[in-house]
Amino acid sequence: MRIAPVADDLLEWLALRLNLAPVPVAASVYGMPAARTLAVAQRLGLLAHLARTPATAPEAARALRLEPVPTRLLLEALAGARHLTRRRRDGRYALHRRARRWLDPASPSSVAGYLDHTADYWEWWADLERIVRDGGSFAIHDAAPDDPSWRRYITGQHELARLSAEEVASQIDLPPGATRLLDLGGAHGTFAAALCRRNPGLQATVLDLPGSVAAGREIAGHGVAFREGDMLDPETDLGGPYDAVLLFDVLHHLTPEQTLGLLRRIRTVLRPGGPLAVLDLFRTGRRRRRPRASAAYLGLFFHLTSGTDLPSAPDLRRRLAAAGFGPPERRRVRRLPDQALYVAH
Repeated sequence: MRIAPVADDLLEWLALRLNLAPVPVAASVYGMPAARTLAVAQRLGLLAHLARTPATAPEAARALRLEPVPTRLLLEALAGARHLTRRRRDGRYALHRRARRWLDPASPSSVAGYLDHTADYWEWWADLERIVRDGGSFAIHDAAPDDPSWRRYITGQHELARLSAEEVASQIDLPPGATRLLDLGGAHGTFAAALCRRNPGLQATVLDLPGSVAAGREIAGHGVAFREGDMLDPETDLGGPYDAVLLFDVLHHLTPEQTLGLLRRIRTVLRPGGPLAVLDLFRTGRRRRRPRASAAYLGLFFHLTSGTDLPSAPDLRRRLAAAGFGPPERRRVRRLPDQALYVAH
């Protein structure tokens, strides 16, 4: 038994428990490199290279034409965080066995593309002080259709969506014989494709902005077609009638007025009794002692990127009722602990 590491862990636990360690310093100093090292390793191709070929730091630097010293330090940091392992016999780095599921580009559950997208976040977070003081946001959906950020954005969102798409689809009951589904702001079409697989004969249409559609067409699965358009523009024809409509991860980008207007338009294109499924992050109720840290950070993040605020579940119920929908029913999705799925008719 290795006594020293166990003793060190116990002392660290006691220091934290007794509030003797400056936790805010650790969060500030180590939080930044914890995120940045992963994003940079992905963008430089280090993760993909080590997933294929374990390498020493000099070997990896030569293969990717990187500077040897910072490459070694970056690999040491990733190994310290247990994203990589360093073999004792030859000093070669490889993806940690637990990290391979998430960081190997060949893995069906890889989120490496999402890490690439998170590198874009640094500019947004760096402007937090100005936004809190003076207001404003980055309005990321205003990027030009040919901006490379769209591909990074939609690819990353697809990688996250495919982790929960089948479970989400299992929680949405469509009318018998349903043939038409509208996915508003569906981007990659991953959730719509999952519903098409579960419901033979169902065809889905994703309506989204041009930059999103261009990336989504390269990702979409069986039964999904794409249309370019701004769902918030009253002049945009939503089509229809549809047997069901999806509104996933959209509301946190909208003002209350935009939400109500969109819900009213959705109701006009839904067949009687057709379900509207809403998946999103919602503000924590007042009776909860404190919000989940992850959800709170995401709420602030959405304000940075859209200038809006998270709705609450009561907000959603009121706006659905005002738009002519019945009371929504919450459906449990275990793979999305910070999000909620509501279905209304």
